[in-house]
Amino acid sequence: MDQPEDRLALIELFERDARPSRLVDVHHWPVTIGRALSNHIVLEDPFAAAAHARLELDATGQLMITALESRNGVSLDGRRLETGMPQVVPASGAWLQVGATRLRLRLPGENLPAEKPLPRLSSNRLAAPLAAGVGLLALQLIVHWLTLDPGADYSAWLSTLLGLPSLVAGWCAAWALMSKLFQHRFDFLGHLRIALPGMLGVLAVQVLWPQAMATLGAPALWQWTSSLTGLLIALLVWAHLVHMLPLYQRVVTITVAAAVVVGGAISLALTYRSNDNFRRAPYMSTLPLPALRWSGAVPSAQLVQDMGALQSRLASRAKKARDNEESDGSEAATE
Repeated sequence: MDQPEDRLALIELFERDARPSRLVDVHHWPVTIGRALSNHIVLEDPFAAAAHARLELDATGQLMITALESRNGVSLDGRRLETGMPQVVPASGAWLQVGATRLRLRLPGENLPAEKPLPRLSSNRLAAPLAAGVGLLALQLIVHWLTLDPGADYSAWLSTLLGLPSLVAGWCAAWALMSKLFQHRFDFLGHLRIALPGMLGVLAVQVLWPQAMATLGAPALWQWTSSLTGLLIALLVWAHLVHMLPLYQRVVTITVAAAVVVGGAISLALTYRSNDNFRRAPYMSTLPLPALRWSGAVPSAQLVQDMGALQSRLASRAKKARDNEESDGSEAATE
C-alpha cells in the first residue's frame, strides 16, 4: 500500500510451512472471508463455506468477528466461536482458523517481537551440537570397547567409527527432506542440532541408567530403562516435528502423546505375555564394580530365603508349560 497511514489492518494467509502465502491490506470495514467471489478475501479452500466469517466494527468502534453459517466453523486464537455471535478481536491482533486456512490478523496495536538474528554458522551455534556429537561418539566407543574381546583387530572399530556418523547423517537427511517438502528448505543443520543432543541422551540412559541403579541397589528402578528410552525417543521425534511444523505444535504434541500411550500399552501387553507379569526380571548384563556398589552386599541368608520363594513360581510356570504342550498335542491328534 502506498499510504500506510490508511492501512487499518493486515491479514496474512499462511501455508502449512508457516510462511505467509498472501498479504491482504485492509482499508475499510467490514471484511468478509469465504470461497465466494463476493467476499473481500476469497479463499481457495474446499473446507471453507461460501461466506465463512465477517470482520466489522460495532457501534463503539470495537472490531468484532462473526462466524457465519459453515460446517467447520471459525477459531479465534484457538477458541471456537459460536455461529452468529460476534466476538471482540484483541487490539493486539489475533490468529484465525477459517476452514483449513490459517490467518493472522495484524492491527496497529500489535506488540511486535524482537528482531531475530539471521542464522549463521557461528562457533557459538555449533558449539553445543559439536560437543553433543563428540560425547555421543565417545560414549558409543566406550560401549563398543567393553563388548570387544581382548586383542581384537583394529577393523572391529570400523562399525562404530563409520556406522554411527552414517546413522546420524541419514537420520538428519531424512528429516531435512521432509523439511524440504513442508518448508521448502533443506534444513540439515537445524535437525542436526536437535538430533545430536537427543541421541546422546538416549544412549546415556541405555548405558548409564542400569549401571547407576545397580550401584544404588535399586533393581526396580532399572526396569524403567526401556520406558525412559522410549520417552526420550518420543521427545526427539516431537522436537523434529515441531521444528518442521511450528504452526501445528499442539497437533504434533497430541499425536506424539497418543503414540506414546498406544506404544506403552502394546509394550506392557507383550511383556505380560512373555513374563506373566507387567515387569521384566531385573537381570543386568553388566554388573558395576564392587567398589561402586553403595548398598553393600546382601547377606547369604537373605539370598537363600529369596531363592526359596522362587520354587513355587517356577513350579507354576513349569506346570503351565506342560499344560500348554499337552493341549497342543491333543489338538494335533484330533486334526
